[in-house]
Amino acid sequence: MEYEVVSTKKVCGKINGERLTEFDIISSGGNVEFLLAAGHIKEAGKTPKIKETFEPKFEEFPEVEEVKFEVSDEINLNYEGDK
Repeated sequence: MEYEVVSTKKVCGKINGERLTEFDIISSGGNVEFLLAAGHIKEAGKTPKIKETFEPKFEEFPEVEEVKFEVSDEINLNYEGDK
């Protein structure tokens, strides 16, 4: 059976897009099942599964209430700090 490298790392001396056989993997000391499960290779002629990402959609944005702060001109000169 033939496999295709889909990883960004080298697999048994092959790079992304190159093909290798089961014999190539086993003779290099690799494990076909592990490489398939880890997503480093795929069966030749098949496309890898794409995970769907969740994107929340808002119909309206919530209204934000504006808050106004008042600053006093008085300064507390008797503050002695933490005791």
